Amino acid sequence: MAMKESQSQAHGKKSKYDPKKRKFQNKKSSADDNLSPANKKRALKHERQSHRKHASSVQPAKEVWNQLRVKTNDKETNIKLCAELHELLKGKCLEVAMQHDASRCVQGVLQYGNEQQRLEVVKELCGGDAKKDDDTKNQNVNLAELCKIQYAHFVVLKMIKYGGRDEECIKLIVKSLKKQMTKLAVHSVGARVVELLFGTFPPKSVASLKLELYGPQYALFASVNPSGKDNSPTLPSLTEFVENNPDKREPTLSHLQALLQKGLDKSLTGFGYFHSLLLDYASIASPEDIRSFLTPALAEHSLHLLSTRAGTKVVCECAAYGSVKDRKKMLKCLKGYTRSSLKHRDAYLAILRMCDVMDDTVLVNKMLLGELHQNPDDEKNEEDDEDKPSSILDLVLSDTGSKLFLLLLVPKEEMSSSDDGKSTPRWHKLLDPYEVSALHQNPTVTENGEEVPTSKKESETRRRELLVYLKELLVDVCTKHTEELMRSKSGSKVLIEVCESFASEELFQAIVDACADESEDEKTLPLFEDPVGHLTLKHLFLSETKKNQDDDDPSLARMFYSKFEGELGSIATSNRGAFVLSSLLQTCVKDEAKEALKSHKKEITNLAKGGKDGKKLAGCKVLLDALK
Repeated sequence: MAMKESQSQAHGKKSKYDPKKRKFQNKKSSADDNLSPANKKRALKHERQSHRKHASSVQPAKEVWNQLRVKTNDKETNIKLCAELHELLKGKCLEVAMQHDASRCVQGVLQYGNEQQRLEVVKELCGGDAKKDDDTKNQNVNLAELCKIQYAHFVVLKMIKYGGRDEECIKLIVKSLKKQMTKLAVHSVGARVVELLFGTFPPKSVASLKLELYGPQYALFASVNPSGKDNSPTLPSLTEFVENNPDKREPTLSHLQALLQKGLDKSLTGFGYFHSLLLDYASIASPEDIRSFLTPALAEHSLHLLSTRAGTKVVCECAAYGSVKDRKKMLKCLKGYTRSSLKHRDAYLAILRMCDVMDDTVLVNKMLLGELHQNPDDEKNEEDDEDKPSSILDLVLSDTGSKLFLLLLVPKEEMSSSDDGKSTPRWHKLLDPYEVSALHQNPTVTENGEEVPTSKKESETRRRELLVYLKELLVDVCTKHTEELMRSKSGSKVLIEVCESFASEELFQAIVDACADESEDEKTLPLFEDPVGHLTLKHLFLSETKKNQDDDDPSLARMFYSKFEGELGSIATSNRGAFVLSSLLQTCVKDEAKEALKSHKKEITNLAKGGKDGKKLAGCKVLLDALK
């Protein structure tokens, strides 16, 4: 008996401190007996929430926020609810922002509040109201901590998004995040804040924060130079800083390499600011550094970097200086994304670079170019092969996608003379300066004190081998969709190069037939008067004059003349048509064409001088000079 009493006493003492025993203590109340298990769980949840900090304000704030987020509210209702919500949270925003279920209430004030309410919340979170230096430091640390908390960082994102137009808000946020960027930039949650911060705030406002990412060497020794129209002070780029301070190159590289390694370990390759950091590192690193550190680390993350211009440039540098093994990893990573990459505003450069440096052209065809032979949009289409549109039509008409075909069609060693007398590779004229710099030729690395090229094959050999795989596709698209290509700026360039590389009677006949076709749409101009189409014909004739042709070789000018011999007079009466004929007079049929136009010379002269309406046609004047 004594033993049972001692056990019951021990059990009674334990029940006083065990919160689960409260269920048995309250068993007598009839109200709790009627509650369902779900309601009991909900009641327990409310009881736990009542013990949290600022529970008396948070609960009504959540109810107000539920009404505020309704999309059908009118403007006056939102103003009233937001004022009520702001009053409930005033002075408590910092603590409430860190609660997972109440953080959205602070976000609501930032999103729906007016400028004054938003500014007060920003001041409270950034420590703008603190008077003492110690308090300010604590507040600054707290804001940086908010950026690292899973739920609280959404409040900081709203601060940046809706406070980006208020200069005072910008200054407070930037000041509060100083000396914290190196930690936030490589934090899995804080990286989202850094990404939005650099993408939303003006570059001048966040320049001081970017300095921290380059290390103490740059922040201490970079000198401010006046630049711009107003001679406003600006800091030099990282490349200029290293050029002016060669002794600071190694410490800066070491700092960036350590920072980038932390980011790579946390898989931050999807953020734009991280791409910019990688490009900054690549701009000051030697080819050996890129080959040993950057390329092995990024080879399997190449696809993530293609979303930005900076990231694509990094992939191009890695492909240029990477080893054969790393290049194969990059190629495997890009497999299945050739078509989408070629249509992307930045990613197409990576495809061009891989085709430009990879020695294994068979693997390039299998991994990248093989995808171009099948258009995924036509898988459900059961039409005959002759009626199907070409699988590369969309790429040829694309400004970015067409550059792959141009790069493979134009020989690397072919030179072109410019107006100032200097000769440059002809493929340079088909690309812009940025693309030419990204596709710099013959990259080398230093091995045992000697410069060794990273690719063994000659660039011209690689080009010819890859062009074999695309020849049939290129001729097919130019034959089936001739008129569409002639009216397109991008497509016309490809058509001209295909005619120069793979000239054939079938292809020239398709061009002549496209010129003869009359569109049913009244708004569509004839090909001779089309802004792009007449230039395409002109360039096709001029390119033929540069060749040494035999009589047996197919000639576009000869086929064109035989088709339009009786219509040259009417073509010459239009301004653009006259320009086309002036180029025709420089080809092998110039004597026949001059004879056919002799009877129309008087009409061409009148149009060149102004005609009945007094409008002088420049094309007729050029044609008249060619007829002399």
